[in-house]
Amino acid sequence: MRNADRWEALEVRHLRAFATIVEEGTFAGAARELGYTQSAVSQQLLALERIVGAPVLLRHPGGRRPLELTDAGRVVLAHAEPLLARVKAAQSDVASLVNGEVGRIAVGTFQSFGARILPPVLARFRSTCPGVEVAIQATTDVNELHAAVEAGELDACFSVLPIKGDGPFEVRELMTDPYVLLGATRLRDLDGARVLLSCDYERHLVEARLLADGITPAGYTRLDDNGMIQALAAAGEGIAVVPRLCVDPADDSVHVEPLPALPPRRLVAVWHRDRTLGPSARAFLDAAAAVCASFSPPPRERARAVRA
Repeated sequence: MRNADRWEALEVRHLRAFATIVEEGTFAGAARELGYTQSAVSQQLLALERIVGAPVLLRHPGGRRPLELTDAGRVVLAHAEPLLARVKAAQSDVASLVNGEVGRIAVGTFQSFGARILPPVLARFRSTCPGVEVAIQATTDVNELHAAVEAGELDACFSVLPIKGDGPFEVRELMTDPYVLLGATRLRDLDGARVLLSCDYERHLVEARLLADGITPAGYTRLDDNGMIQALAAAGEGIAVVPRLCVDPADDSVHVEPLPALPPRRLVAVWHRDRTLGPSARAFLDAAAAVCASFSPPPRERARAVRA
């Protein structure tokens, strides 16, 4: 049989078994994850290797060493992962079509957007689509949301530019989110102080600016909880540099100072470019765009003079 003819026999189940073996690290783990017997998983892999015409995994006798990808295996896996994601996305599209639009949409968000922007978005959306359930997935890592969108697990998510990698995404810009200081009145106050941050991207941004200005902080602390960052800044345990949305406007225990020295972060909606967004999903993104366009900082922040 010619090599081209063999590849026509390739099936999604072969690729899924292979990808699951790699993810789980063992044939037994893949069998548990897929609900197959271990021998069935082995058969799927052998079928894949016959089609490829080369081994995709190195198996070590006795199983004392972990499985290793061959060069051919790395190539196949690189193509398999986006293909499997597309299959899941197609499954989600067909499910939406069969179930109808009066049903469910799934959206992902990160902490500060979920706390400050998502509630009015939901209120606006429910006024036009009251019969649609909105499932919300929240995380501190937007890369997890991107992966869920690519796999068809989420209809859309909210994120921050730039988006890492080259995923199959469409992006709609929603708003900018300026940086602020908590517990200080100027950037120079960071000299000799501990800097509190909410993500690694902000650390790179702040470090570059402080280096340019000849400012040397005592150190950096990154925390996932925005409320903890604000509380620590209020207690004098450091000076926070965070986006405005990370700040609880109802908490006046800490001074909030605009920080125009740093470029604001750009917030976006993200969805799979090859998926068909239904009317409900489009209405939800329109609601988000409208809320973001009308968002303004709390009165005490608007009234404060900007200091250099």
